[in-house]
Amino acid sequence: MTDAGSPTARAQAASPGAGTLSPDELNALVQRQFPDYAACHVTDASGTHLLMEADGARLRTRPGGTISGPEQAGLVDLAAFLLVNARLGRPTPMALTTSLQISYLNRPRPGLLRTHARMAKFGRRLCVVLAELRDEAGDLAASATVTYSVPPTAAGQGTG
Repeated sequence: MTDAGSPTARAQAASPGAGTLSPDELNALVQRQFPDYAACHVTDASGTHLLMEADGARLRTRPGGTISGPEQAGLVDLAAFLLVNARLGRPTPMALTTSLQISYLNRPRPGLLRTHARMAKFGRRLCVVLAELRDEAGDLAASATVTYSVPPTAAGQGTG
């Protein structure tokens, strides 16, 4: 649980953008750790939100030309992972998805896809991210809630 009165929590609340990873740093992380997501590119990021674009023409489709459900889930999961890393201010490959709930609302066709993720809760161990996937026309294709487990840092251990 996060202690809202702790000096760290107060510092993060006072300056949520301080110490966050930039879009360029996040894109480099994707290139290093997730070469299968080369179609994705972070265009904006802070400690509270992230905007990622993907070339839908490079993603797997279902018959009829719809971006597949697993691809859509992968996009919102990647955006959530990157937002958690941006907020932590350091690459944290062992931040792991513990829950992903997604609702498919409309069929996205190949083209530019945008995923907007925003931090709903940032705790010491769990982070909850709300994500929306929109197609090129701006229509909402999917909505998701993604929970991430964040490993403890060595510097944050040993106080109890």
